[in-house]
Amino acid sequence: MAERLRHVLLAALLALPAPLLAASALAPLERFYADTRTLAGQFTQTVTDASGTVSEESRGEFAIARPGRFRWDYQTPFEQIIVADGRELWVYEPDLDQATVRPVDEQTADAPGLLLSGARFPADLFDAVAEADGWLRLTPTRADSGLGSVRLKLADGTVQALELHDGLGQTTRIELHHLRRNEPVPAKRFAFTPPAGVDVIRALPAPGGG
Repeated sequence: MAERLRHVLLAALLALPAPLLAASALAPLERFYADTRTLAGQFTQTVTDASGTVSEESRGEFAIARPGRFRWDYQTPFEQIIVADGRELWVYEPDLDQATVRPVDEQTADAPGLLLSGARFPADLFDAVAEADGWLRLTPTRADSGLGSVRLKLADGTVQALELHDGLGQTTRIELHHLRRNEPVPAKRFAFTPPAGVDVIRALPAPGGG
């Protein structure tokens, strides 16, 4: 179940002033936002514990259409679909015959899928620091965020990899492959209708959320 919950966090990153270092660090990411309308491809995901031992490996396909729409299809080791249409975020688990849906609001705004598919970078949600190895580290400013920190690797004008670090010492690394940028993605790919007989759980919006 922990792995499934972690996938939800992966599914799915402007008002506060940023320090000069953060502004400089964000330049490649801001170019990605400015130049990218859609992004699609394949992904591999690896989860390691605090000792560096691999605890989970998975792979699948993804698509992003900005602003606010994305889809992650986990194909192995078990199927799972995470879809956001700009208003609602669905998580469908076929092996459980269960789907969870919740509004896209400020409690989900820092999920990586939404981070990459947003209209612009939510600078009020993250502090940004450029690291010596060419990665960009984003630390949530919100105490109740489900993330510890996020690292992004950008090359050739697009995001190539993400790393998520939690408070338990676990690291989730997502590498993006066979990328297709700014190619048309059908709108129906971001629509989800639960199959007949599936148990649908509706999560309430967060207090003060949208």
